[in-house]
Amino acid sequence: MKHDLTLMRQLPPASPVIATSDEDGSIFRLSIARRVFLVGAIPIVLAVLLGIASIILLDRADDARRGALTVASVFRNVVSAISARDDFVDAVPSDRATHLGAFMASIGAATAGLSEIAEEVTDPDNADAILATIGSLERFKGAMGELELAIDKNDELLASMDTRLGRLISLTDEARGRQHESNADVVSTLRDRDATLRSALDLTSATTGMRRAVVEAWTDRLADRSSQTDDPFSDARVANAADSFRAAFDAAGDSAAIDEFDAALRTFTRGGSPEALLRFLDRRLKIDGTAARASHEEVSELLTYTVNAQETEQATQNIAVETLKLGERTRDAVRRRDIVAISSIIGESRMLGETIASLPISPLIQTEMLNALDLWRNGLAEARSGLATQNAILRRMAVASSGMVFEVSNLNAALSSNADATGTAARRILLFSAGFGLFVAVFFGLSVARSITRPIKGLEQGMLQRAANPTLGPLAESRRHDEIGHMTRATNHFLAELGKRETALRLAKDDTEKALDQLKRTQRELIQSEKLASLGQLVAGVAHEINTPLGVALTTATVMRDETARFKTATTEGKVTRQAFDDFIGRTGEGARLLTTNLDRAAELVASFKQVAADQASGERRAFQMDSFVADLFTSLGPMQRRAGHPVKIDCEDDIEMLSYPGALSQVLTNLLTNAYIHAFEPGKTGTVTVTIRKRDANSVRIEFADDGRGISPENRGRIFDPFFTTGRSSGSTGLGLHIVYNLVTATLGGTITAESEIGNGTTFVIDIPRERQEAPPASAGAPAEAS
Repeated sequence: MKHDLTLMRQLPPASPVIATSDEDGSIFRLSIARRVFLVGAIPIVLAVLLGIASIILLDRADDARRGALTVASVFRNVVSAISARDDFVDAVPSDRATHLGAFMASIGAATAGLSEIAEEVTDPDNADAILATIGSLERFKGAMGELELAIDKNDELLASMDTRLGRLISLTDEARGRQHESNADVVSTLRDRDATLRSALDLTSATTGMRRAVVEAWTDRLADRSSQTDDPFSDARVANAADSFRAAFDAAGDSAAIDEFDAALRTFTRGGSPEALLRFLDRRLKIDGTAARASHEEVSELLTYTVNAQETEQATQNIAVETLKLGERTRDAVRRRDIVAISSIIGESRMLGETIASLPISPLIQTEMLNALDLWRNGLAEARSGLATQNAILRRMAVASSGMVFEVSNLNAALSSNADATGTAARRILLFSAGFGLFVAVFFGLSVARSITRPIKGLEQGMLQRAANPTLGPLAESRRHDEIGHMTRATNHFLAELGKRETALRLAKDDTEKALDQLKRTQRELIQSEKLASLGQLVAGVAHEINTPLGVALTTATVMRDETARFKTATTEGKVTRQAFDDFIGRTGEGARLLTTNLDRAAELVASFKQVAADQASGERRAFQMDSFVADLFTSLGPMQRRAGHPVKIDCEDDIEMLSYPGALSQVLTNLLTNAYIHAFEPGKTGTVTVTIRKRDANSVRIEFADDGRGISPENRGRIFDPFFTTGRSSGSTGLGLHIVYNLVTATLGGTITAESEIGNGTTFVIDIPRERQEAPPASAGAPAEAS
């Protein structure tokens, strides 16, 4: 509003031009409502007069056009009858009754219309043309009856053909099914014979290997006796071959052969002659070789039969496919009434019959298939004759319809010409009358509009002037007694009220700005309090962690002091033995090691605390390693973890180098951990907090802070980053923890943060921050992104 007033004040002042009520002429002294009524009444009166004249003229034109319209309706009915005839021919049998009814209705309407015109027409030529057209309609109707009988006969014939074709396809499927079952039996037999062949080949291979090993062992044994040497691998080869032999015969289920083999083998392995073993092996080779050859020949015969059976099944399936194609082509040819195509299909069906006759299938099924195909072919030949009859009828009807359309078109042209002449004269009179009425209405309208718009423009200029300078006072046009005067008085009241409300609004704005400044100061104080509380937790944690190593170091130092005093006394008295000296040296070394270890630990904790505390206090940007930073931070937060009783699992990828604000990052992780311990878990239940840190890409890092607690309700999920929003107000929560986290992540660390949560499945905060952050301003309160 302030901006609009400023623009208004920039307008140059203009002298007011206010309309008064002293115009000449009595019509302009009327009120605006009466002037508007007068402007509307004059065109209405003129329109009524023009309407009366139009009715008189149009009655004459209607008499002339009624005949033309009736002829046009007859023409449409004739065209509709022709269209219904075509639809009847192309329709399926179940829909033909509808199209036949439409044909009869159109023919009847056309005949009735021509009869009506014949009673009114006085021109002899037109009367003769009407009678000739009626005769053509009757002949066209009779031809339609003949066509109906021919098509019905053909429909019955085609339905019978479809039944026979379906029977042929059913027989084909039955033959193919029987062949398929036979093929499956052959394949099963072939699989069994193949297993027998493989078993015989395995036995032959194992026997051959065993015989070779026995011969080589016997040869080596004879050579060893002559050379006084012993081949250590000969017996191993025999044993391996024997194991393979036993495995093969065991798989074949021939335990008697294995027993006989083991008896002969023991004789040979104990130094006896290999003749018995070789005779056994040769006998087995003959037996298994003969079995292998017999199985091979049987498998070859089965394979040959399987190929032939598969070809027969494929040929049967091809017949079914060809039958379906013939059916589709037949339906298409009948639909197109293509006699030549039907003749070609009859020839192809004979070739299909020859193919069926050559198949090696069941004679009974083969005979039924040939009979079904012959009946279908005979029906198709009869359907061809029926289509020829239909085509002849359609040609006669086409000649008759052409003559009807020509005669009706000529009659329509003659009657329309007469109607157009009458209508042209009526339009000329109406156009002149409408032009005169429009001129009168425009003249009175402009005059009355000028008497209304001039005072309104004056009122507008006066309002603009007072918007720029409210001190000008009320508008002077309030003296008028018409609607302009009413508007002026209402405007004066509005300006007065507007001034009062503008003053009140300015005062309210000042109070609001003061309250906002106070609220911002309070918010900054609460945020600083949250930061100091986080730093206090860090100090308490490090103090607790340092206390343990320092306590151990102090105890060790005390013990070493007492030991040193006792050793000094013993030395002064000369009572130090070698054993006492060695014990003193050992205890002193152990004490020194404990002191060094615990003091180093305390020093490391102090260094970690110093770095973390310095980062939180200074808020400066520096380079640091993410894994060591996170380890130091959560070490300092150890006491808080132990008090809460919820363990923290850290999974940080190595070698993540950061150039960012470690103080802001430690504040973010501390606030998230504090928030999880306070809000995430049900009282008395133990949960786990998991912190996972990974490189998102070469330039950014993703931190996932997750808990397995009770989750966040959907109605609160979108408000968790809002300032002062908390569900734990009664327990002392301020509602700024996650708000500070959001501001530090987005403003200081230059990243994004979202929250994903389901009731009963915990909450996960996903933080994406750049590895190298440019100089950034301190985090400030902002509108957080809605949690997902």
